[in-house]
Amino acid sequence: MNKKMKTGAAALALTAALSSGYVYANADAPVSVSSSAASKVSITVNGQAIDAGYVLADAEHPMIPVRALAEALGMELTWVKDSKTAELTKGNVWTAIATGKDQYNVNRMYVELGQVPVIAQGKQYVPLNFASEVLHANVKTEGASVTITTEEVQEFTTSVGVVTYADDSRVHINGVGPESLILNANEDTEYLLADGTSLSITDLQVGDQVEAQHSIAMALSMPPQSAVYIITVTEQAEDNLHSVEGTIGDIRINDDGDHSLLIQSGMLAANPQSEIVLQINEDTQVVNTKGEKVDPASITDEDYVIGFHNGVLTRSLPPIGNAIKIVVDSVDVSQSAEEPAEETAEADASADTTETIKPFPAE
Repeated sequence: MNKKMKTGAAALALTAALSSGYVYANADAPVSVSSSAASKVSITVNGQAIDAGYVLADAEHPMIPVRALAEALGMELTWVKDSKTAELTKGNVWTAIATGKDQYNVNRMYVELGQVPVIAQGKQYVPLNFASEVLHANVKTEGASVTITTEEVQEFTTSVGVVTYADDSRVHINGVGPESLILNANEDTEYLLADGTSLSITDLQVGDQVEAQHSIAMALSMPPQSAVYIITVTEQAEDNLHSVEGTIGDIRINDDGDHSLLIQSGMLAANPQSEIVLQINEDTQVVNTKGEKVDPASITDEDYVIGFHNGVLTRSLPPIGNAIKIVVDSVDVSQSAEEPAEETAEADASADTTETIKPFPAE
């Protein structure tokens, strides 16, 4: 068997999800192959599914489609027909992939990857380690699935809460309480409504319920700070709300069952009062930081709350206003279902609401 015939026989192993077709291991030897020689491999690049690749039973690495990979990475591909070479370019990055040659250009030097590029059914394929060794991407293989990510992909986590302050570069959510967070925005930060409508940072209002995708890295400040990528407003607040937050000094319930909270703190710069009374009525929205409804009767003097009002307050000491929204920063709405029955029964037996309602300070 001559050298060309050996090359052709080896190329029989270069098919994945190929029903029947031709694979070019070099420029001169198209070889008909069978689908039984390879298995299909699904590929995701930076979260985007691309054309499938394939893996051979005796191959170390799966083969992945060059053009689909380049497009997913935002690289420009130039095809040199005579030499069957793909040239990939992005910024200062350049590399060339010559069909049938185990030599890949890295920083203008050639490296070998152990498998040659091939052409199958009109597409050029390279071994998976091209992505890691040449393009310096992160590669993960699980069964018949391949995931490729680059350093440009932002690793993020998601936080939810209510806006308590916003300017042209920062958004504070959840005040300065237990779940507070400062989101540092930049020119690439996106602002959206839940339906996908675009916003700007100036559209954000105090009291908006938001979901933020931000960096997993946080500054160890108080509150913690993180770079934010996307802020989605899931519920818009009324215009021109004022906010105040702190611990609860007293709770009062009137004859109609409506609650009033004496909030002690005034840690938000926009509201320097050390104490303020906010009255909860049937129109007041009472939620936790996730936006989940909270029963006003479940609020205790051990909770930390953020209150929103329209700025209309009495001239009394402490001033009194109507609560538009109350955010309870330390309530888990699922917690009550997990409490032991004996403890709940004991609490019910000893409870006397007339004794636990404390009077507000005299005016």
